[in-house]
Amino acid sequence: MMQILMLYGGTGEEREVSVESATAVIGALAGTQHRVLALDYRGGKLSTALCEAMRQADAVFLALHGGEGEGGILQSRLEQAGIFHYTGAGPEAAALALDKGRAKAAVAAAGVPVAAGGVWLPQQAPPACPLPAILKPLCGGSSVGLSQVADAATLSALAPTAPMLLEEYLSGREYSVSVFCGRVLPIVEIRPQGGVYDYAHKYTPGATEELCPAPIDQDKTALLCRLATTAYHALGLRDAARIDFKEDAAGHPRFLEANTLPGLTSTSLLPLAAKTDGIPFPALCVAMAEAAAARRCVR
Repeated sequence: MMQILMLYGGTGEEREVSVESATAVIGALAGTQHRVLALDYRGGKLSTALCEAMRQADAVFLALHGGEGEGGILQSRLEQAGIFHYTGAGPEAAALALDKGRAKAAVAAAGVPVAAGGVWLPQQAPPACPLPAILKPLCGGSSVGLSQVADAATLSALAPTAPMLLEEYLSGREYSVSVFCGRVLPIVEIRPQGGVYDYAHKYTPGATEELCPAPIDQDKTALLCRLATTAYHALGLRDAARIDFKEDAAGHPRFLEANTLPGLTSTSLLPLAAKTDGIPFPALCVAMAEAAAARRCVR
């Protein structure tokens, strides 16, 4: 039996996803022999009592999305406190993956095709980018703040107040590839019902059609699996991660982003891929906790 300490929380829309993920995991583990203590993590310094509780737990389950909970800051604080048995990527990999500009550069250097575009900093001119385009926060989760830029007039009216990523709009099919402990799970094709795959389409039941396994041929399946595995290793990820791709007009997939703490809600894609692979949701949650627990005595 494992004693699992779960951290959830954050702010804004990302908090909503975190709470829903945590609720789902707690429900899934309620019917097992494992015990879960869930704590609301609001950010900032970790208390001495919390650190001691995490050291005593068999695994620390991070049900956080975006911000410092997914971007390496919390992971650094945990390791500075001698806590290594948490789920998801380590500090450097988490920070790299959440920064979409740096992540794109890292996977491109490993041979994974990426969309054209670049980082747009406040009070600077936008980077060269074909239009129409997609504008999204440089460091953020759950597709919060994603929007379309239709033309040059729309672009000229924008004035970002935080670092953003501006990249070409890709008109082809969209896929999510989950990598679980180094193994690729069945691919999910994402078909939003109108518009782009933003926060609303992700978390509103019925707003997106999700097909798993994706209705694609063996060659495309093999290509996406290879690209996802390459990106996973290029970013230094571990445990469960989700790698997202979209095709251009010619059908060539381009890397979009990597998620180091994928959502675990009723509409999330990692649980769907695992279920298709024959892994029930409770078993997925247990396996994630076990992967973290294996690091408890490593250092």
